[in-house]
Amino acid sequence: MKNITKVGLSALAGALAITSANAGEMSMSGSMEASYTKGSGYVTTGNPLGMDKELSITGSGELDNGTTVSYKQTVGDSFGFNDSEIVFGGVFGMADVALTSTGSPISAIDDVTPTAFEEANALLGSIDDVNGMDGTYGIRVTMADFMGSGFKIDGMYTTDVGSGDAQADNGSSGELGGTSDKGTEITVTGSVPMVEGLDVGVGYYDQDSDATIGTGNYGQDEGTAYIKYSTGPVSVGYQRGVVSIQSATSEQTYDNEMIGISYKISDDLSVSYNELESRSSSRGSDIDQDFDSISLSYSMGGMTINLADSDVSNASYTKGRAIDATSVSLAIAF
Repeated sequence: MKNITKVGLSALAGALAITSANAGEMSMSGSMEASYTKGSGYVTTGNPLGMDKELSITGSGELDNGTTVSYKQTVGDSFGFNDSEIVFGGVFGMADVALTSTGSPISAIDDVTPTAFEEANALLGSIDDVNGMDGTYGIRVTMADFMGSGFKIDGMYTTDVGSGDAQADNGSSGELGGTSDKGTEITVTGSVPMVEGLDVGVGYYDQDSDATIGTGNYGQDEGTAYIKYSTGPVSVGYQRGVVSIQSATSEQTYDNEMIGISYKISDDLSVSYNELESRSSSRGSDIDQDFDSISLSYSMGGMTINLADSDVSNASYTKGRAIDATSVSLAIAF
């Protein structure tokens, strides 16, 4: 196994080896969203007005061997640096290889049921859903069209789940000593051949800790699968995701089922209805958290007006806790 690893790394290094790079270019884009959200029940009181903003700095170029290189750095609400990545495109003529903390394969498909604006649980409650190593610095390999099948294979690996970007040149982004969790995930997504409008996807994530059993969490598994069908202005979808967390003394499971239907009234106006049921289970003790949401979205060039109305029962897995909320937002991309 060690020899195979060395051969693989040597081949990758050879594919990326360069003597010089062609001049690239840098650009900046961003978005801002102002919102008004009001609810009843156990909703935290305060100013209903909110603002969300993000900037993305991107750059691209090409190496002498034809491999493309792209870079991305995001800047969050507090104008602090956030996720970043560098992507080598077309490695071996078949895959993109990234060093990234910008999302993860399974996090990207945590809920892909059709929606005009927000997911069913976006405004209320709190669920434990598939999220993989989102935000962790790791190696990601993507094959957009595997062997001409029309399916995308997307995998990622890290030696320390939860570590962010490397702190400095030759620095470590993980823990110095102590325990660390290795993470591996893979997704397969794409359109079903000869069935127009039908999309499917599956994903799996495994996290293993090198901690001694009895000192805390030592295992976590996540899996999800979805199916979507679109015909004309109508899209429908169903998805299920399961999270299992094992420790020395217990196993906690979260089972999430999502359905959604959206209708495109015009090129600029869409409406959707979404439901989500999240079941928390631990040693025979179960509680269901149920969400219902209606959302609407209207676009005018680079500006979008959104509306969502949602309610949840047993919010945050607390029996008898009911919440509802309505949110209106104005989003501008530039």
